Order: sequence, then C-alpha cells, then structure tokens
Amino acid sequence: MGQILLSYSQAQRHRGQKAVMLYSGGLDSMYTALMLKELGLEVHALTADVGQAMPGHLCGTASALGIRLEIADVRSALCEENITKGILANALFNDHYPISSSYTRPLIAREAVKLARKIGARLIIHSATPLQNSAARYTTSIMALAPEMDIFCPAVGEYASREEKMAALAPFLEALGIPFPLSPSLYSVDENLWARVIESGPLEDCTQDVPPHGVFEWTAPPEACSTEPLELTLELREGLPVALNGQSMPLLAMIGELNGVLGRYGIGRYTGLEDGLFGTKMPELREAPAACMIHASHVKLEEAVLSAQELRIKKSLDREWTHLVVTGGWYSELKGTLDAAMAAFNRDITGWVRWRVSPGQMFCISRSAEKGMYVSRFPAFAQEFQQYSLNSFFQQLGRQQRLGDGTAIPHDAAAGGEEQADDLILELVLQR
Repeated sequence: MGQILLSYSQAQRHRGQKAVMLYSGGLDSMYTALMLKELGLEVHALTADVGQAMPGHLCGTASALGIRLEIADVRSALCEENITKGILANALFNDHYPISSSYTRPLIAREAVKLARKIGARLIIHSATPLQNSAARYTTSIMALAPEMDIFCPAVGEYASREEKMAALAPFLEALGIPFPLSPSLYSVDENLWARVIESGPLEDCTQDVPPHGVFEWTAPPEACSTEPLELTLELREGLPVALNGQSMPLLAMIGELNGVLGRYGIGRYTGLEDGLFGTKMPELREAPAACMIHASHVKLEEAVLSAQELRIKKSLDREWTHLVVTGGWYSELKGTLDAAMAAFNRDITGWVRWRVSPGQMFCISRSAEKGMYVSRFPAFAQEFQQYSLNSFFQQLGRQQRLGDGTAIPHDAAAGGEEQADDLILELVLQR
C-alpha cells in the first residue's frame, strides 16, 4: 500500500529511482522540479494538453531543470469521457457556473499512473497547494487508480509562498539564460478547452469591483461585442450535443466553434465563490461560452421531457454528482452509480433548441423534443378534461408519470369497470 509523502526528507527514500511529476511549466511546478533536482530522483515530467495555452518556455525550463518531459494530448478524452458526463448531470457548481478543473485533474492523474507504470516508477508528484481543491482531486484520483504507489505532495507539507518560489527560481533560470518574470503574475489562471478560471491577486477581495480590462480573454466586453443578432440551433441526442445549425460535429469541435462565436457576444462570463476544503471560499471569475449554451440547452430539453417528479429528483442527484467530483470523487463507487442514473434520466432527452444571441444575452426562441410532454402534443387533452371520468383521470395521471410512451389510455378502458382500468395501469407500469 502506497503512502502520502509530505516533505522532501520523506521523498528521499526514492533517491536514484524513477518518479513521475505533473508539470505545467508554471511557478508551482517549476519550483517543485528545482527542489526535486537536489534529491537525486530521475524525474519524468508529464504535461497534459487539455486545450490550454502552452507556456513558450515549457520545454526549455524542463530541460534546464533536468527532467524528461512528455506531453500527452488528452483533449478528445476530456470531451468524450469527462465533460459528457458533466453535461448529463448539469454540472453547475452551486447551480451557478460550469465546473472545470474537476474534469481535468482526474484525467491528468490517470495519464500519470499510465506513465508511471510504463517506466516502472513507484512515486507520483504533484505541486498543488493545500489552498487548492486540485490537491484533493489529484491525490484521491491517484490513490484510486494506483493504491500501491507513493504520492508526494510537497506544497501541502512544505508550503512556500509565491514570493519565496520566485526568489528561488529567478537566479537559477537567469544563470541558464532562460527568461522568466521577476514578479508574480497579477492573477492565477487555470485554462482548458471548456473554461478559463481566473483567481488570486486583487480578486481575492470580493468587495472590490472586478477590473474592466486585463482579466477576460475569451469573451468580449459590452462595448466591443458583435451587435448583429445571431440565431443558433443546438441538437442533442440522449442528452449530449451532436449538431450545431444542422451540421453534425464531435464535441471537441463544437466547443471550439461555440467558444469563438459566443465569446464575440460576451456570453459565458461568471463570477462566484468556490468552496475550499477548509471552509473558506475562493472568489474567482470564469469564462465558458460553449459550456453556457450547452448546459442551458440541456436544461431546456429536460424541462420539456421529464415529469415534475423526475426533474425534482434529478436536480437533487445533479447536485450530489457535482459535489462529489468537485471534492475529488471521480473514481469513487458512488460516482459510477450516479453516472448510471444520469444515463437513464437522459435516455429520452433528444431534440433541438434554437437561441437568439445578442450582446450579453441568449434567449431561447423555440425548442422541440421527440418525447416532449408539452400540451400541443396532446390535442385531445382539453376534451378529455371537460369529459372528466375515471378514464381521463388515469390518462392524466399516466401522462404526469410518463407511463409507457406518454400516450393516453384507450377511451374504452373505463368500459370494463374499475378493475379493468387498474389492470391497464399495472400493465403500463410494468412496461415502463
């Protein structure tokens, strides 16, 4: 059984051995690599391409720090294996904004375990700090996938401030002729193809106004938005987006297309407070144009198809699913059970939603669902209601609970009396 190592002295037991380190090329990971250099480990660094902007110095700093860098393109896997599950579960943190790194961290951990087993390493290192929920997501994911491996979390056991890390790194990199900023960045940014998350610096004081410039990159400010109204139609099948304006495309391509188009209209900006593991809340901003429309479209079709009872129960499960993955439970048994429930709820979520997009606003102008329960699909409803009988009561009750395919019980059901009506209801329940 592996152990959690929290100090460099504990990690010395792996001196001379191979280890895998999660490496982004940012301040935290470079500082950790510099410290590991002194331990005499053979470090194999893993950078996962999740759609972020890669630092220009990524390969250069890795080479200078004496670590072997491997870049894994996991963008398709991120879309098809992780984000899809979040779409089915309406994964909005606090019912508000799309989750982001909760998708990437488990996937990166899986790639790290694969690399470690490939090279024969028994130690995986990540540099997430205790103030970041990512520390829990990385650690619990590795524990679930490779319980036999040691996990080294230096930023948890021997936390250093950003200023201390800069002071340690700057002379080393300058001596090697590698340009490096001598002052900390104003914000901390975590980016993938689904969302761009901005936090730290001036944003930590949520009583202060968000600066009007220098924060957002994916979304245009109001004064620079495209002004000509735009109509977009998103088609979903079994809860997942499959076509945009009638053109079929994989989720990866659709996210890129929607991020570009909707970003020009300023769609997909969020501000919120992320709950930390120790009870404090981290103010942050997010940009997620594609996620904004995809999640909203899914909710619109769910509303059209699912009964009031189903919607109420699913909303509760959506929250449980989201809380579980945010706190690091991606590979838990409970998540597997919830995934199965989400797939069942989404079985009939097939149709399309049409949006009119204007600066800073999306408005749903029409929608259609193959198994929608809206009143226009039941033209005889008004007549049935006026001719109220035991038969029409069961028709209405069956429609509310979506028994069978949602069609009414035949009008001659009441002719056989109450017993025959009860038999038909039981038959429809068993069919469902």
